Amino acid sequence: MCNASQMKTLYIPVLLSLMLSSCSKDSNQETKQLGAIHFEFRHQAGGDSLNFDNTFYTNAAGNEYRVSYLKYFISGVCLYQNGALIHKSKARPTSINGKYLKYNNKLEQNIPVGKYDSISFSMGIVPEYNWHDAFELNYNDLGMYWPIDLGGGYHFMKFEGHWKDGDDFGTFAFHLGNNDNLLTVGFPYTQQIKDNITNHITIVMDVNEWFDNPYLYDLTKEDGYTMGNGSQMQILVNNGRNVFSILH
Repeated sequence: MCNASQMKTLYIPVLLSLMLSSCSKDSNQETKQLGAIHFEFRHQAGGDSLNFDNTFYTNAAGNEYRVSYLKYFISGVCLYQNGALIHKSKARPTSINGKYLKYNNKLEQNIPVGKYDSISFSMGIVPEYNWHDAFELNYNDLGMYWPIDLGGGYHFMKFEGHWKDGDDFGTFAFHLGNNDNLLTVGFPYTQQIKDNITNHITIVMDVNEWFDNPYLYDLTKEDGYTMGNGSQMQILVNNGRNVFSILH
């Protein structure tokens, strides 16, 4: 049994040992081996490459539509092994501009070395970043703030254009926002991430799918303006689960 004097003598070395152990752990974390995943996003309508402003496409409801604007955020990249979450990115959201792909259609994430079998990401802003001025928008994205009177934060997506159906014509503006409407999608992704090696993934968004499966969105019957309309935004979220695919 130790007396008080002995305990004082033991206390300092033990404390120093704990401190050194903590520093050692911090040092190990700092030198963690990392690879990377480089994401490239492409856009199409059915089997055709997406062109803006002039080309009309036909959706499942038979509406002809053309796209004038497409911008969205990607965040919350996660990797899994055997159903268990292994890595969740804390990187700030990245905006993807469909119209100006050569300037803004890529993002790169640092990933711990290891073997993974599936991947997911969110189209939109994960909650930890979805509050007003949580991160700074660049000049081209200033229009992506979500109105404070509708909950604040940021737009998850703006998808806009014009449509015609016989003698009927009009415009549509599919806007998504608010945490309840965060769209998360996942895919099989068997990959060994190696130190200092960059892996490449091409993600395709098929904009036709926003109008179809499971809900047939007929622009002649719907309002076409979703901002602030919870039920309309939920339709987009449900249809959006089929919008993205990995190009192998």
